[in-house]
Amino acid sequence: MKLRTVLSELGVSDYVAGADVRFDGEVIVFPAPELKESFSELLVLAPEGAREPQQGFAGTTLVYCGAGPLDHAERPSDRTLFVSSDLDYASFFEAFGRLPELHIHLDLQRKRIYAAFQSSYDIQRYADRVHEVLGNPLMIVNSDRRLLASSGDFPKNRADVLEEINQGYVSEEVNAELERAGILDDVRHAGHSIISENERFGQRWVTSIITYHHMEMGRFDMLEQGSPIRESDLELVDFAGSLAGIMIDKLGVAGERAGSGSTVLDDLLNATFANEKTMRAQLALSSMPMDDTYVLIELTSEREMPHAHLQRIAARVNNAFRNSLWTTIDGNLVIMVAIGARTCPGWDCYERASRLLAQRKEFVNTLARNGMKAFVSEPFEQIVLAPDRHQQLVDLMAAHVDDEGPIVYFWRHRFAVLASMAHTFGQVDMMLDKRVVAMSLYDRDHGTSYLDTACQTVENPGSPAEAARALNVHRNTYFYRVNKINEQFFIDLRNGEDRLAVAFFMRYMGGADSALMFDVEQMPLAWQRAVGRKS
Repeated sequence: MKLRTVLSELGVSDYVAGADVRFDGEVIVFPAPELKESFSELLVLAPEGAREPQQGFAGTTLVYCGAGPLDHAERPSDRTLFVSSDLDYASFFEAFGRLPELHIHLDLQRKRIYAAFQSSYDIQRYADRVHEVLGNPLMIVNSDRRLLASSGDFPKNRADVLEEINQGYVSEEVNAELERAGILDDVRHAGHSIISENERFGQRWVTSIITYHHMEMGRFDMLEQGSPIRESDLELVDFAGSLAGIMIDKLGVAGERAGSGSTVLDDLLNATFANEKTMRAQLALSSMPMDDTYVLIELTSEREMPHAHLQRIAARVNNAFRNSLWTTIDGNLVIMVAIGARTCPGWDCYERASRLLAQRKEFVNTLARNGMKAFVSEPFEQIVLAPDRHQQLVDLMAAHVDDEGPIVYFWRHRFAVLASMAHTFGQVDMMLDKRVVAMSLYDRDHGTSYLDTACQTVENPGSPAEAARALNVHRNTYFYRVNKINEQFFIDLRNGEDRLAVAFFMRYMGGADSALMFDVEQMPLAWQRAVGRKS
């Protein structure tokens, strides 16, 4: 039992402590100092009228000083505590004598909570089992105010609490109310949970802050509903919260404020928000500006990186981009970056995104030092598109595009991604113009360069000289090929639709395997069966 709990249970009205008295220290209560041995953790009550501990006693001595305020100028010895109380000494001694029973009760309850921790495979199961011990409804939230677990029946008149449970996040209004009342500051200052009363509803809450390795991981709150809350219950809440902190850290759900990645971004990418209002409200509480343009960036490495190293990389990336959120998915770091609002009617976001990323030297250097590649999604302005943009990154990485730099942009490889997504003969057959396919196969069989000529014509519109130079041929040779393309393959490179067919084929085949070239002998076996060449 903690010394502060002892004082609360005894109804101490004032105290003066020696220099070595620790109110958060664990003590064993003993009714009188007549001891044959000395134990530093013992707390004894001095006889009535005594002002100093017994010689040779190493524990803490509680000295009863009657009623009324104490003289704080009178300092007791290092392990002595002067206390005042409205009780007479006999009643005070009787109350002190009941403390060992409470100590045993708290110890048993702590053991039950620890057993709940050991047997729980997730935070919700843990919350349910702790609720059985404490007897009151409780909530566990992380540093991003995401509701990790709740257990017990909350009163129906608390629409605000029920809304939090339904939406999965603590609202800004509720959090602001706690801040205005100074409750969270009081908890931080006290270093332990406190009891507060909601005057509007006439309900008492226990509010605690979960810490792990001196870092705030979230909150463990309990409502007095059915089982009266005693001061001694605060010890149990703090103990349950400390174990919750271990579990939160192990599960990696502490939130970005605790250096474990943004659960807001994680929920956004997994489309788990209850509604758009909740999504926007939680994003507004983060560093992410609203009504902006965003990109998603996924950082990958050929070697597996431990989560702690990814956290360090994420910290450097956050330094590079002021407005960003990060999370980890399948061992990769995923970042949402705001690139600024669009100020022109045209779509300048590609240019702005690539310029911003290239200019952030700390970001580029981090990629280089860690041997990582950054895959960048299409920019987007509606945050509800985030899950689709992340799927783009999954498809882009699956396409295995060849890019010389460490940053790979989706919009520069969209056709390669489309090509990689075509897995059946029917899908490829539907997408490609067969006139261009025929020209490609003719080039392969006869060593000609009609497809290259068509592609350079598309790449250099209105400039035959540039096209001829790129092909390293004379202008007359270039024009001869263009005419043959029209005559032999029925493709008029002056026609917009025909130019589009060539351009699509050129971009598409840039990301396709050579086996997709419609030469039946080069097709995968399943495709050959599809066209009836193999039984």
